[in-house]
Amino acid sequence: MYIVGAFIAEKSFNEHEYFSLDDVMAITGESREELLQRIEQYRQELTEAGENPDDYFKPVEPQRAAVYYFPNGLH
Repeated sequence: MYIVGAFIAEKSFNEHEYFSLDDVMAITGESREELLQRIEQYRQELTEAGENPDDYFKPVEPQRAAVYYFPNGLH
């Protein structure tokens, strides 16, 4: 899985905004396979340009999530 980095207002705030593959798929309408293929292409282009592709695309391991169900709500 990748977290896709978009540099938003970096000069003003020194902040980075990150999006998951699911976020980018929802924005662009691309399939997971299309997006992964595009990421690999961009990573190669960045490497060839002497840049670190991990500054733009960060591979991350999925973490386990907990889902809680409260059938009677919270009191």
